[in-house]
Amino acid sequence: MSDVSKTQRLPMRPKSRERVLVVGDGPVARALSTALTAADMAPLRWWRRAGQPLPAADVVVLAVRDEAIGEVATQIMARHDDAVTPPILLHCAGALPAEEAFAKLPRRPLGAGVLHPLKPIAGRDEDAQLAGCIFAVEGDGPGREAALRLVDRMGGVALVLEAAQLPKYHAAAALVSNHAVALVDGGVELLESVGLDRAQATAALAALLASTAENLRRVGLPDALTGPIARGDVSVVARHILALRPHAELAALYRATARRVTKVAADKGRATRDALLRIAALLVD
Repeated sequence: MSDVSKTQRLPMRPKSRERVLVVGDGPVARALSTALTAADMAPLRWWRRAGQPLPAADVVVLAVRDEAIGEVATQIMARHDDAVTPPILLHCAGALPAEEAFAKLPRRPLGAGVLHPLKPIAGRDEDAQLAGCIFAVEGDGPGREAALRLVDRMGGVALVLEAAQLPKYHAAAALVSNHAVALVDGGVELLESVGLDRAQATAALAALLASTAENLRRVGLPDALTGPIARGDVSVVARHILALRPHAELAALYRATARRVTKVAADKGRATRDALLRIAALLVD
């Protein structure tokens, strides 16, 4: 069962003696390195293209592509013989349990865990602002504890999960973050078709999405829902469907998402039951 725990921020923290190595040079690696540096952990950095020796560390955070985790972990473990205490290995792939990620290593690490920030990290300076960010944490005892220590140092919020819960957690993140980008892309296509250029359309819809996110933050679900389905405006939904006939893929996307909107509208309670039933009938494929 999942457990969310808000970490306690200390006014002054002593510098950590734990040697932390962040592997990778992508946006996630850079964001975590910057956040840990700000937390006085002074993490080491390494990535394959740097051409430098792989440094020793107590905890290694693999902020690399999912398909590269096993290969890089094998490389890290190869430098530790039986006389040397192996490191704890953490990875940042939100849908992949630690045991599965490191199952084929020739030698067992001291611990294995997952450390996944619930934040879209795309290479901006703001990516490293991880205080208050939820982190999915999973793994064996040492791996989980190491991940929790890092979350605590960064001022994050730990969501402790079982291995079987990770894919559902990650699907929720993808549905809201990644799929929202795809919805904006669809909206941009429609605005371009009525004369707005792509940059203007993207900026306008990004602002609309930001306002929606702020409404969600301030008033929550279902009250943040606005628009014709929330009002039970059957005629407007019918006009939408008619206008989308030349855009078959977007029409199907509209219907699929609108069916969920009717559920939220019912929860909100502004639209009548009859209106929502009529809207639902319009949304049948």
